[in-house]
Amino acid sequence: MNDLRILRERVQNATEALDRSAGAELYANAAAIVVTTTVDTYPTDANVMYGVIEQIVTGSEDEGATPTVGSAGGPVFYALNVGTQVPPNGTKLVCHQVGNRWVFRYDG
Repeated sequence: MNDLRILRERVQNATEALDRSAGAELYANAAAIVVTTTVDTYPTDANVMYGVIEQIVTGSEDEGATPTVGSAGGPVFYALNVGTQVPPNGTKLVCHQVGNRWVFRYDG
């Protein structure tokens, strides 16, 4: 009988711990370094979706060191420009995931 009581208490304690941890979650969105690219025709308006390709950043992680930015070799995906200017084709940008969309801001 004591074994069942101990098991019930352990399950109850684990359930309470999970409930407490749910409210303490850290919320963050994904970010990626990308470069704009032409898929069919390059956009001529600022507030539209742009084809982008994810880039990787390599090099020494020292203050003042120059990084190397190169293609991650991934597929083209689309990101919304919420800025006021059209980025030139081949522009490197930081994109953030907002909900289920990727977004960047380019103001020239």
